[in-house]
Amino acid sequence: MDSLKDMLKAYEAWVARNPDVVGDFETTAKWVSYFIAGRISSSNVLSELVYTLSNMLVFYNDRIIERARNARENSVIQLQSKLCYRLKVTLTTLEYSEVFIEISARRLFGQSGKWLVIALIQAFKAAGRFFILKHSTSDIITSPPIASLNRRALGKQRKSSADEQSSSDLLQQSQHSITFQLKRSGRVIRKVEGAPPLQYRDLKLHIDHNEAAKTQIPRKLLQAEYLYISKPLIHLAAMGLFGQRSWKQYAVALSIDLYSIHLYRQHRDLMSKQQKLELSRRCINILYFLVRSPFYDSFTKTRLERILDFVASSVPIAKMVAAPLKDYIPTWQSTYFYLWST
Repeated sequence: MDSLKDMLKAYEAWVARNPDVVGDFETTAKWVSYFIAGRISSSNVLSELVYTLSNMLVFYNDRIIERARNARENSVIQLQSKLCYRLKVTLTTLEYSEVFIEISARRLFGQSGKWLVIALIQAFKAAGRFFILKHSTSDIITSPPIASLNRRALGKQRKSSADEQSSSDLLQQSQHSITFQLKRSGRVIRKVEGAPPLQYRDLKLHIDHNEAAKTQIPRKLLQAEYLYISKPLIHLAAMGLFGQRSWKQYAVALSIDLYSIHLYRQHRDLMSKQQKLELSRRCINILYFLVRSPFYDSFTKTRLERILDFVASSVPIAKMVAAPLKDYIPTWQSTYFYLWST
C-alpha cells in the first residue's frame, strides 16, 4: 500500500514537472478511441471506454498541475466551499462518463434500463447544478462545471514567471534601501524617502469593491439559468409524452434553449464576463439541433450523405476517410447527439 502511494506521489510530481509531455500522451489516448471505433466487435463500448478514461486522465492531471501551479489559491477555494467544489468534481466526472454509462446500461438492461439510468443521471445533475448555483459564488453553470486547463497558456506563464523571478530579486534588493525592519516586531516600514512624489499621494482608502463582497445574481438571469438547468428533465418528460422522434419534443427543447438565451440577452448589461462566455458557447450549441432527430432524419442526413459521396468520388485520397465516416455517422448521431447532453 505504501509503495502504491509512493508511486502515485512520484507520478504527480512528474506530471507537475512535465505538463507538455503529459498533454501529448493524453492526445494519443483520445486518438486511439477514434481508431477503435467501428473496427472491432463491441467497438462502440470499447472506444467510448477509452475516450472516457482519457478524459478522466486529463481531468486528474489538470488538478495536479493546478495544485502545483497555485497550491495556496486552490486550498482557499476548497475551504470557502468544500462541498460545492466536491460536487463540481462529481458532476464533471459524471459528464465525462455519462455516454459510456448509457451505452453500458443499454447493453445490460435493454432500452427500459437505459432510459431509467438516463433519467437518474439527469435528475442528479440538475439537483447538483441547482445546489451549486445557490450555495457558491458561481453565477452560471458551465459544461463541464470544471473546465480543462489551457496548457498552452500555462506554458507561457511559466516562461514569463521565470523572467519575472530574476527581476523580482533585483526589486527586493532595491527595496532594502527604502525600507527598514523593526527589531521587536519584525515589521517592515517604508522610509520617508521611499514615498511617491507629493503630487501622486492621496489619503483615500483603496478597496476593490468587486472582491469585497459577492454580488447578488439578478433575478432575471437566475430565472434564465434555472430554466436552462431544468431543460433535460423537461425534454425527457416530453419524449415520454410525445415519443422519441416527435417534432413536439424537439420543439420543446429548442424553445427552452432559445428562451433561456433570450432572457440572458435581454439583460446583457447585468451579465458578468463568465456569463457572456458561457452564453456564447450555448449559442453555438444551438447548431447541434441540425444533427438531432427528427430534423436530422428529415433534412440533414440526405444532404450530408451527398456531400460525403461527392468528396469520396472527387478526391481520391479523401475516399479513405469519407467512406468510413459515412458508415459510422448514424452510430455517432444516435449515441452522442442527445438533446439533454448540453
